[in-house]
Amino acid sequence: MDLATRMIEHHVWVIGQLLERAQELTDEQLNAPITLSVEGVDDDPTVLRLLARLAGQMAMWLASVESRPYDFDAEHRMTLPQISSVLDDVGPRFLDLVRRTAEANAMDDTFIDATCEPPNAFTFGGMVAHVMTFAAYRRTLVAGALYSAGITDLGAADPLQWFGEQRP
Repeated sequence: MDLATRMIEHHVWVIGQLLERAQELTDEQLNAPITLSVEGVDDDPTVLRLLARLAGQMAMWLASVESRPYDFDAEHRMTLPQISSVLDDVGPRFLDLVRRTAEANAMDDTFIDATCEPPNAFTFGGMVAHVMTFAAYRRTLVAGALYSAGITDLGAADPLQWFGEQRP
């Protein structure tokens, strides 16, 4: 098993599942503050903002790898349909980047992130680990908010069962 690729497959899948379930929430529920947070990770997290960041994080890193600018402010204006559209675009592309990098045994290779000030060099493996670390936190917050709103079928969106059901 290529763990990095499988984790990104789960990541893209679960964001889609979270977005699907978030359609059942009212605007008030989508924009309600989530009071459990980690200082310095997300300011004023809500279901809508966290979902936008989950999709936006992959878009941001693709832009970085492709040496394109990324507009973080756009995430604050996104609606659920817009977030779904971003996920439909960037989810498969980000997964493809991770898959190709893993297959080439190139996770230690570096790229320059020119969107940083000053520009910074990162490894692909470090970028994937970063995405998965912060995404796990955000996905868990969204899953918990959905659960609190009565949408319980996804639970905590734990990959354990998904890995068993999604055999290659």
